[in-house]
Amino acid sequence: SGGGPFLGPGLRVGFQGLLHVEVFRQRLEDEMNLEAIVTPPKVPYTIHYLPSKNYHRSPDLPTEEVIEDLIDWPPQGHRFKVMEPIVRVRALTPVEYAGNIMELIKRKRGFKMETKPIDEHTWQITASMPWAEVVTDFHDELKSTSAGYSSFDVSEDDPPQQESDLCKVDIMLNGEVVDPLAFVCHVDAARSQARVVCEKLQNVLPRQQFVTVIQAKADGKIIASERIRAYRKDVLTKAGKTVGGGDITRKKKLLEKQKRGKKRQQSTGRVTLSQAAFRAVISRSS
Repeated sequence: SGGGPFLGPGLRVGFQGLLHVEVFRQRLEDEMNLEAIVTPPKVPYTIHYLPSKNYHRSPDLPTEEVIEDLIDWPPQGHRFKVMEPIVRVRALTPVEYAGNIMELIKRKRGFKMETKPIDEHTWQITASMPWAEVVTDFHDELKSTSAGYSSFDVSEDDPPQQESDLCKVDIMLNGEVVDPLAFVCHVDAARSQARVVCEKLQNVLPRQQFVTVIQAKADGKIIASERIRAYRKDVLTKAGKTVGGGDITRKKKLLEKQKRGKKRQQSTGRVTLSQAAFRAVISRSS
């Protein structure tokens, strides 16, 4: 499976949750001495293009297409509607955790929820949910919410798709869009999820000799932003002595020279992406 221009070719593998991902990566590193980068799961979205006065789509192109790679997401200016896959989720949980599970399902945009007592200790909760909400971190949150006692399975819902108000959120590092970190979410949750991702990236990306500006953009607007401060060398001290003595002009020249160098590094420097950066996108709901 293609990983785009940033990552190159890779393998498509299914995992049961983030814990399974970490076990897989750790064993691969320990036993095979290989370091794997696990990207967020892909979900097929059906795009229906609508007539637009500002953008005229070629009549030779199809009016409907299925995309999985977000690099193929329609750019700003197009009019379109998005159909996302829906699944039927059935969860079994101890009765004392039933309320927590129902709140989790609501937070994950679940609907058509039904509850059924299996016995005096166990409830069955059934609901329809977007597939994108299930394949990210639903398994881990379900286990965390129920102290590990709940389980679930999924089946295709009827109808298998529904129209949703979704948007693509691009993550930019120093003004450059990093395609592998992009994600799709509901419009109402875009700002909050983008803020979470930016804050997590601020904590996991390595500090550089230049300032790293982390921004999230949706529909052409910046909706979240964080900064990673640069390492700063004390250019006013050399061999334990203050440069320039009491001459303030000399000190200002040194600081201005350092400032120009930092700015030049920021425009040409590259930030290395680690697995922690991709995990920030996968588990962006909290």
